[in-house]
Amino acid sequence: MTDLSKSIILAALSALLLFPAAAAAEDRGEQLKQEINEYQQEQEQKENEAEEKQEELSSIESDVETLEAEVAELDEEMAETGRQIREKEEEIEETEARAEALRQEIAELEETIAERDEVLKERVRSMHQNGGGVNYLEVILGAQNFGDLIERISVLHNIASQDRSILEDHIADMERLEEAKTALEEELASLEEQRTDLESMQASLEEQAEQKNAVMESLQEKGYNLEANLLSIEEEKDLLAAQEQAAASELEEWEEEQRRLEEERRLEEQRKKEEAERRAREEAAAEREREQAAEQEASAAAEEAEEEASPEPAASSSGGGAVFHRPADGSVSSHYNKNRTHPVTGEVRAHNGTDYDSSGGLNIYAAESGTVISAGRMSGYGNTVLVSHVIDGKPYTTLYAHLADMSVSAGDRVGRGERIATMGTTGVSTGVHLHFEVHPGGYAGGSSAVNPMSYLP
Repeated sequence: MTDLSKSIILAALSALLLFPAAAAAEDRGEQLKQEINEYQQEQEQKENEAEEKQEELSSIESDVETLEAEVAELDEEMAETGRQIREKEEEIEETEARAEALRQEIAELEETIAERDEVLKERVRSMHQNGGGVNYLEVILGAQNFGDLIERISVLHNIASQDRSILEDHIADMERLEEAKTALEEELASLEEQRTDLESMQASLEEQAEQKNAVMESLQEKGYNLEANLLSIEEEKDLLAAQEQAAASELEEWEEEQRRLEEERRLEEQRKKEEAERRAREEAAAEREREQAAEQEASAAAEEAEEEASPEPAASSSGGGAVFHRPADGSVSSHYNKNRTHPVTGEVRAHNGTDYDSSGGLNIYAAESGTVISAGRMSGYGNTVLVSHVIDGKPYTTLYAHLADMSVSAGDRVGRGERIATMGTTGVSTGVHLHFEVHPGGYAGGSSAVNPMSYLP
């Protein structure tokens, strides 16, 4: 066997040593295809389950829509009643101000009338002391001449005019006083009526609040408790389709990455093969020049080729469970519990997720990178975001409920730990918090929910 043949054989052996890595990649590709097939079968099964659920939901959908409409109507009525109460309070303040102004006017009139009474009484006493008042005839007859007569008549006229003016002012003030007292009585009566109306409005507001609580309890009795998610069949089908599309997109990216890595491995194998062939040719030329030296060099080159051709171990994905980013900074206020006693109704119902309070702030974060499959209002949950993830080829869906607002829309790509919403209390909720759920394999209602704490660090 010539040295050239030996070198070619060594190069072939080097290529064969790389075969396990290629075989492992091929096995992984088959495994990925199998996972996609299983996921599609699972989605078909969920589609069938959703269709079966249609009959169950159709019997209560109309009742639920009516109850939700009542809640919305009561919210509007309560807002209107609150507005009327504020207007009535302002009206009462204005009436009290007018009443106070009338009291002040009455006090001033009474003071003026009292002072004028003293003047009139003094005038009467003066008239009595002077024999019953001024003797107009004596004053006129006592005139010394015509000019004096005219002057005396003018003085008498002025005295009479002053007396008449005082009496007229006194009568006018007395009338104004009576009018002011009457107006005050009317304002006080109006004030009393307004206060009665205010009490009635406040009672109406309390009654409306009680009605809303009753309707919310009725919703809970229909299965719409704080954590349950009974979607209409069309919503559920849309979610299933969105999850499948998102998962397929994630898997397509993973396959593209595998193809890129496979191409890199192929190019590396080609490079090593060409390098081995080049060395073989060099060794054959050296053999022709010096047989013994060429054999030694060929042997050393073959050993070196074997060492360099040893395949690198293929990277493997973690076999452990998915570990998600914490979705909120607050403390856990309520844990996952399939047999939780409801805090309002006292009924034993499943709590399909973990609740976080607002002690750490209101930011809500994506638990893992993925695709937003839904961002909108969901029955019972209020504003809700669902995100689909693929981790090591396996699909997951996370749910974030009772949000004040949402920073993402359906179809958006989000990163791990990215802010996606603000904590709130929309839907059937008793306070500001986040309700967080984890659904391995995709969302299928409460039946697919698992304990989120098993996936959190």
